[in-house]
Amino acid sequence: MKASRTYRRALVFAIAGLAVGITACSSGSSATAGGGASSGASGAPELSTITIGTLKSADTVTIQIAEDKGFFKQQGLNVNLTTEATTNQTATGLLSHTMDFGDQNYIGMLEQEKTVPGLDQRVVADDTQASSDNDVLLVSKNSKITSLAQLKGKKVAIPAPGINFGAVALDVLMKPYQMTSADYTTVVVPFPNAQQALARNEVDAAFMIEPFVTIAEAAAGDRILVDMTTGAMSSFPITCWVTSASFAQKYPKTVAAFQRAMGEALQVAASNPSYVRSELPKFIPTMKPAIAKVISLPTFNTTLSLTRLERVADVMEQVGALPKNFDVKSMYDPLAGSES
Repeated sequence: MKASRTYRRALVFAIAGLAVGITACSSGSSATAGGGASSGASGAPELSTITIGTLKSADTVTIQIAEDKGFFKQQGLNVNLTTEATTNQTATGLLSHTMDFGDQNYIGMLEQEKTVPGLDQRVVADDTQASSDNDVLLVSKNSKITSLAQLKGKKVAIPAPGINFGAVALDVLMKPYQMTSADYTTVVVPFPNAQQALARNEVDAAFMIEPFVTIAEAAAGDRILVDMTTGAMSSFPITCWVTSASFAQKYPKTVAAFQRAMGEALQVAASNPSYVRSELPKFIPTMKPAIAKVISLPTFNTTLSLTRLERVADVMEQVGALPKNFDVKSMYDPLAGSES
């Protein structure tokens, strides 16, 4: 049974030494496949070594699981991991051919696809969708802000400028108040620094993900103003794994091998949360095991879904972040027979 936020917070408050310096990130039905280059590929991969870019977060711990369980080796793959500060680096890595695969935030991925010439990404594996208290807006312990409506004219910390999950989610959630992101001032603050920004009154509220939510609650008594994945954003797709169209066309068996390994890792993550928690301190060495035991975990999706990809595009279109009828089907590249 999932622990309540109050219970988790009480446990964390009992933990000494909560200063954690972490490098930030941060199954449903599907429609017909887009006929990607990796569809149907089988046999030994063309490449024996691949480079994967990833943020160090709870969402991407599936890479650690695939490594530790030997799923990559079983598929004939050796893996080099490159740590990213933001998912914007995935686009840079794919374009420069210094990265073969990378993790992406769904919203950031579509924004990059729209704005970066020649990027041409292919979504080859799902990863996570939102769960309770995983993506939130925090305010300081003594803040007088109790409603999104009170953010008008205030400063809000978001880890990246422009179109991203935090900005889009706030646009959606502020709609009932006749407000948009134009009604507050965005201050770009990386997740690890957001707690300090709140403490110094440099911002009035901060978008945070786990484990930074739990750390901020425990260390400073910061409180959740709103879970940003409620209402229209409930169970919203958060992260996925991508490659470039050119890589998928040139190395279809390598892509298929990556997809099989990640499929197995996602099955483990979805079915064994205790194992996920045990893997987190290995994946993020500065995360204390006590924190890993109590943070809110995302929901791990075991099957890539065009329906989820289209949902992200629809929400972005509704807030003006994507043009109407933006083509996402061409980006959809599941392993043949894996769709549900």
